[in-house]
Amino acid sequence: PVQGMGLTAKVTLKMLVVSLLPLLIFWGLAFKRTSERVEQEFNSLAQEITVGLTTQVDEWIDKNVRVMNAFSKLPAMVSMNREQQEVLLETMTQDYPWVYLAFTTDTGGMNIARSDGKPLKDYSDRSYYKQAIERKGLAWQNLIGKTSKKPALVLATPIKDGESIVGVLAIAMQIDAISQRIATWHKGNTGHAFLVDDGGKVVAHQIESYVQEQKDLSAHPLVQGFRQGSKGLQSFTDEKGQKQIGQAKATEYGWVLAIQQAEVEAYDILRQERRTAIILLSITVLLVLLFALYTGRQIVSPIRELTDVADRISVGELDVEVDIKSKDEIAALGDAIARMQDSIR
Repeated sequence: PVQGMGLTAKVTLKMLVVSLLPLLIFWGLAFKRTSERVEQEFNSLAQEITVGLTTQVDEWIDKNVRVMNAFSKLPAMVSMNREQQEVLLETMTQDYPWVYLAFTTDTGGMNIARSDGKPLKDYSDRSYYKQAIERKGLAWQNLIGKTSKKPALVLATPIKDGESIVGVLAIAMQIDAISQRIATWHKGNTGHAFLVDDGGKVVAHQIESYVQEQKDLSAHPLVQGFRQGSKGLQSFTDEKGQKQIGQAKATEYGWVLAIQQAEVEAYDILRQERRTAIILLSITVLLVLLFALYTGRQIVSPIRELTDVADRISVGELDVEVDIKSKDEIAALGDAIARMQDSIR
């Protein structure tokens, strides 16, 4: 009886190793290179998008800041005279339609003049007023307009007479143009962007309710990771347990803009290549097995015949016919057995 692994099995195994090992090595290296390329491309795209969007945000805010600073230095504004200030404030809202309210306060937060003609009110409890006085510079606050129910931004800056602060100029503006541009950005089915202010409150997001309630996303992995020093591509698992990748970037005023996409979609090309490689490997294994089995039988069958002949000669059957039709080493073995048969006779 044959001991250990048979010749057919050995031939099959060796052919599988010889044919599949180089293929597996090649596929592994190719998959690694593809993975690195896809990650680099996504990282470059993410950087390009975040830089582009943050630049738009910064330019839009900076434009309004420059206008506000220019108005705050005009003599009529520095005069802290209500009639003179209201002329300027009304001019500002007319020239810049997205500014729906411009007003001034004294150093105690009491309203001096306003562009909408409504009764004066006390703004001393507003955070932007306090910050403008304390910082002696630009301050802002994101909020939801009481009448429009839309995202709004209030900018405030001190009014200075020389080096002394004599009041505060503030403008309230709609930010639909910026928020919609960010909220409607998408990549594929799952890629989206969002913007939070320096306190982590949502300014723009594809989920409208997040904007309406000014949801706190300061604990979002992209925002939190960025504030902790992660500047490149980040991977994380969202609240639904799905793996995501993304990147975040800060605006000039400390807001954070982030983009993210489901990892399975971002790396879809890798999944396709993996599926193609598995199909190719399966086909290769099947073909190698079929070829190995056929080749093994071609080799093993005549050897078995010669083994049977040798066994029968060993027990005295000297008339057994040795009939090997091949012209290779097995045929030479058959001729040797035939000569041995003649010698025994």
